[in-house]
Amino acid sequence: MEIIMKKSISYSLIIGVLAITSAMFSSCEKVSPQGVLMGNTSVDDRVKQSLTNYSYIDVSMDKTLADTVKEYSFLVGSDSHITIDPGRLSEMLEVGMAHDDLFYCHLGDLADTKAEYYYNTGMALEWFKEKWMEKYATPVTDEATGEEMNYYIDKRTGAADTWQNFRVPFYPVVGNHDITHNGWALFCNLFKTSFYEFTVKVGNAFDRFIFLDSANGTLGNFQIEEIDNGVFQRDKKDIRNTFVFTHTNIFRPSYTEFASTYCREELYYLLDKLADWKTTIMFCGHVHAWDDRMFGGVRHITMPSMNFVDHPNGGDLIVRVTVKGDHECDVQPVGLYCKERSKEELNQLGYKTTTNSNDY
Repeated sequence: MEIIMKKSISYSLIIGVLAITSAMFSSCEKVSPQGVLMGNTSVDDRVKQSLTNYSYIDVSMDKTLADTVKEYSFLVGSDSHITIDPGRLSEMLEVGMAHDDLFYCHLGDLADTKAEYYYNTGMALEWFKEKWMEKYATPVTDEATGEEMNYYIDKRTGAADTWQNFRVPFYPVVGNHDITHNGWALFCNLFKTSFYEFTVKVGNAFDRFIFLDSANGTLGNFQIEEIDNGVFQRDKKDIRNTFVFTHTNIFRPSYTEFASTYCREELYYLLDKLADWKTTIMFCGHVHAWDDRMFGGVRHITMPSMNFVDHPNGGDLIVRVTVKGDHECDVQPVGLYCKERSKEELNQLGYKTTTNSNDY
């Protein structure tokens, strides 16, 4: 009888906790068992859509460096949580262009899933595209007339396309805040994919960059099936380095950090897969805290957030990875220090500073 009473008390406590949780979160703020805010799309749906999009759009991801380029660098940032001011994202891109970094990676939670916030994000990327094209893209001229055509060539990699299709080399993964309130539609409109890869060819060897969708705190069945079927092994020879990017962290920076991690079986699967890929560095975000450790021969770097709320005065919030000619990698912190702008200033620049509660 005593045991039954204790069970009844336990069930009452559980019901009470669930009631409190339901009060804390609205119907559009679902919470998974791992503690991740969830949207209305599953990882399987997003990966299937990503593979479809990847097959019919020219994503211009594979890069072959000029024969004279033996060393290159790229930037990694995370958790921008853009609302009305995308200034930290713009600063990251401008810092990278000033240093001639080859591309820029972002580890999820880019914007906070209102239509206005993604409008501001897209606007910042379009403005940066103009600067990037001016510096790195050479217009193609008609040999017969000498007139410039709507076609451009990347001076560093030789990639060619029209202005409309040319993409700034900004490569994000999707985070849990990117999929809440139906945010996947907004993210997908800008970036098309949440699951993809590209390579950088240096001489006769390749460096491989793999982007995984873990926004729901899981890789999901379909993504794992694609990985097991060799989606990242096709036509790849002489791989020097493999870099993996995703949102949900594997390691917690400290035992006091409250954040989701993968279920145990999936965690072991992912760690084994990183070893199979001979991964050099895996980058994660999500917990808004820095962590750097070696495990199983793989360097695991968890990134801090870039946003104004966590770091109003800025700091070393992103990293630059320099891949050298001997394939050794140097990782250095890079500072972001811009201040959040006033609504008046942002309005003058054309950003949206008012939100509509129905635009989720």
